Amino acid sequence: MRGISKCAAIVLVSALFIVGALSGSTSLAQSSSIKSLMGDNFQNIQVILYNLVTAQYQRLPNQIRVIHDHALELQKKVPDTVQTDIERRTYSAYAYQLESNTANMNTVLDVLIEHDKNPTEAGKLNIDYLRVVAARQFGEIVTTCVLCHNQFRRYAVK
Repeated sequence: MRGISKCAAIVLVSALFIVGALSGSTSLAQSSSIKSLMGDNFQNIQVILYNLVTAQYQRLPNQIRVIHDHALELQKKVPDTVQTDIERRTYSAYAYQLESNTANMNTVLDVLIEHDKNPTEAGKLNIDYLRVVAARQFGEIVTTCVLCHNQFRRYAVK
């Protein structure tokens, strides 16, 4: 148990460091609406990580939904700095990937939440595996954000 808590603390601190670093990082969004979406996503990522680590799955759908909705909005709002066709396709691919990852995570969370309400017999549902899948989807969400920021935010946000 101590190992899990220590690991969770390391993951939390690492995520907070990444989120903090990214929030002051390079220049993708010149429009304040995109900056606002990104800021909301960073805050939600911290909340999601905490609730994943503490297995408070019922608290997660709202934060995941916010990021999902932002992904839909990002598909429509391509920043001015994204100019070439290949850049637009790449940016759109990241937005679609973010949408897909959040939808997948919500699907897994629905099962975990239902299990918490009505636990099934041991062996009928591999809850540990579903927790791993939820964590992996969370990792994909964060990775998608980092990849997009690395490519499109090369200058400090002011």
